[in-house]
Amino acid sequence: MNRRPHIALRYLLLLLLAVACWYLLMSALDMPMLELQANTLSTLRATVMILFLAVCTYLLYLPHLRITVTDLLAAMLFIVVTINRLFLSGPAGAVRYDELLQIVMLYISLRVLFTAEPRTITLLLMLLCIFGIYEAWIGMRQVFGFAYSNHSLFKVTGTFFNPGPYAGFIAPIFICAVACIVRTRRITTHVSNSLLGLYQQRPAILWTVGTYYLSWCAALMTVVVLPAAMSRAGMIAVLAGGGMILLRETSLLKRYRVVYSLNPLKTSVLTALIVLLACSIGAGCYYLKRPSADGRLLMWKIDSRIMLNNPLCGVGLGNFAGAFGDEQATYFSSKERSDTLKQVAGCPESGFNEFLQFGAETGIGGFVLLLLVTGTAIVSMVRRGKPFGYGLLTATAFACFSYPWGVLPLRLLFIILLTGSSKEQTTRLKCRPQHCVNILLLTGCLVCWPRLYERYNTRVNARKSWSEVRVWMDAEHYDYLVEDGAKLYSSLKGDFRFLYDYGYSLHKTGNYKKSNEILLQGMEISSDPIFWCIAGKNYEAEGDFKAAEEVYRHAHYMIPNRVYPLYLLAKLYYKTGQTGKAHTIAQQAISFIPKVESVQTKEMQEEMKDLLITK
Repeated sequence: MNRRPHIALRYLLLLLLAVACWYLLMSALDMPMLELQANTLSTLRATVMILFLAVCTYLLYLPHLRITVTDLLAAMLFIVVTINRLFLSGPAGAVRYDELLQIVMLYISLRVLFTAEPRTITLLLMLLCIFGIYEAWIGMRQVFGFAYSNHSLFKVTGTFFNPGPYAGFIAPIFICAVACIVRTRRITTHVSNSLLGLYQQRPAILWTVGTYYLSWCAALMTVVVLPAAMSRAGMIAVLAGGGMILLRETSLLKRYRVVYSLNPLKTSVLTALIVLLACSIGAGCYYLKRPSADGRLLMWKIDSRIMLNNPLCGVGLGNFAGAFGDEQATYFSSKERSDTLKQVAGCPESGFNEFLQFGAETGIGGFVLLLLVTGTAIVSMVRRGKPFGYGLLTATAFACFSYPWGVLPLRLLFIILLTGSSKEQTTRLKCRPQHCVNILLLTGCLVCWPRLYERYNTRVNARKSWSEVRVWMDAEHYDYLVEDGAKLYSSLKGDFRFLYDYGYSLHKTGNYKKSNEILLQGMEISSDPIFWCIAGKNYEAEGDFKAAEEVYRHAHYMIPNRVYPLYLLAKLYYKTGQTGKAHTIAQQAISFIPKVESVQTKEMQEEMKDLLITK
């Protein structure tokens, strides 16, 4: 059994943990845009606070940590990603790996804390309910016009940059709250029948009662604001988590069997009508935003093609977006595709399915391990009726339709839910070796933290410096950007936005060879064809017209609904005297219906008309 320190010390540790976790999530939620911000540094400081608390708790309690199946699979997954990082990752691999290191530190710390003091799980659940109430309150104020959202196109975003991540944060909290209500309803009702009985209960019962009423507040507020987010991924995730609660925590199946045995025909007809209604609602959701749904299906197809074409090791950590652009170009150039597919093609930064994206980066082995890690954690917790299990199921369902692990608060929420996984013993180490391994793990995390913080701090400061310099781009003082870009390159080479700005500035100052070197690195980590277009202009300026033609065509096939690559290709043909080809491409550009019409696309099409007239 674990040692139990004095009650005052135990509550002091719980209080300090509450403060650290509050600081962690509150800092993470301050993100009005999806960019590297100083709040990342605050979450790292909170992480080291939790690490220190884990060390102190371990030395005080000396808990017998039990290695679960989820722990073993997570360790194997970390080894796979580390090997991938060493041999295959691109410019953005360091950033992605540092994100993983923070997650590993939190996983180890919280596993120690959850095992040593079971009340920490209840404490974390209460904190999540409070943050759910906080985000729901902000969302309500935005709905009624008392506060502004962080996106001009959407009315409700909470503290996030758009409604998608907002729904991805509050949906698992809503399900956790509902699961807590269902699980603790009977005992809370019994204890709350008399104030005297409530006063005389043990602290553990009072914790349960407090969590129950807090969960009610969180559930009522989040369920009100969830529909306002208009997130289909969020609603599907809620249905997945809510459906599992109905199946596991109620006698719905038993009642259904009883009713079916009494009235099989009526029950079958009613069931068929319910299924038909669900299918109709699903079809309605699909046709409500059909282009968006078709675009999501195309992205999943490209994600799967990347993984299947690189089954052993994937394309490397951080290289997904670049591989996506190349694979999409291959997909559209291999044979003629429908206009519908061409219109929904895009250049996403993520695969809108975290599992497929991870499989594309690490191979089928990494894909399977990730599925097993989340699957075993969900199964073990749901079997024991833990609210975190239902919340993790909801977060996992959301991850199948969106990009939550690329958003700091959602990534932290996922790891908090994951660490509440099963404590069922699979391997029991002897006491002394176990303590040595555990202390080594915690010490290793503490040793790695300063370097991790230093790297993040360097990137954040470099990002701030570049944001200050970037204002000169509007004034066309590209020499300033080139000068500072060279200084900041080592810190920001994993940021495709920086690589484009720096490469474009080099292009404008006439340094075409260096520009293409920088743009080539951007092509590895971005699916945006603009990198290829500027590289083609560099080749054209250097007189390498064959290379320019190839990259313009590649840029066109990456996203066939854009006019700019066709415009550049037609001008290239006209410049090199290939008037026949120029005429064909110009006609194609003129008759082309761009996905997003703008003043620039109309000007380019008008210029193509003038080119045909002067021919």
